[in-house]
Amino acid sequence: MELLNSYSKKWSLSLFTTLAVVTVLFAPKMTIANETPPTDKDMLFQWLSDRSYKDWASESAPHQSAGPHPVSVIAYLNRVLNESLAANSDAHPKGSAAVKELLDANGDLNGWAVSLKTDDDSNGGQGWFWYEILGNTADSNVVASDNGVPLCFGCHTPGKDFVLIPHPLK
Repeated sequence: MELLNSYSKKWSLSLFTTLAVVTVLFAPKMTIANETPPTDKDMLFQWLSDRSYKDWASESAPHQSAGPHPVSVIAYLNRVLNESLAANSDAHPKGSAAVKELLDANGDLNGWAVSLKTDDDSNGGQGWFWYEILGNTADSNVVASDNGVPLCFGCHTPGKDFVLIPHPLK
């Protein structure tokens, strides 16, 4: 019986060690996957539909958009952008991302706007991926889906490295 208990303890310890190693190695990658929106239009729409950004830092309530986004918005910042804004950085690191939920007059989700810094250098807005969809179905009107969209970076130029979202988030 003692041999069985010894074997059981070793097996449990081995299983625990294996789970700990897997968690350390792969959990950060799973978090990073949700921290970086995809730039493929269809994959991004699915990522947004799954609300993969909902655990990011966010504004506490919707507010009127200061720009051309319809009605009201609520902004979400990934960890990279949130930390960069908190540090008052002049340039944000590659991987910085924001998602704005676009809400209709009733406060219901009616689209998204996404910005993702894809290059180390913003290059006048060319180093940012911009996406906006007016609606929440796959066949909704996609207004932007590319790097360096003039419509987007034209409005965002006055922001700190093309980010207009006030920080700290309110």
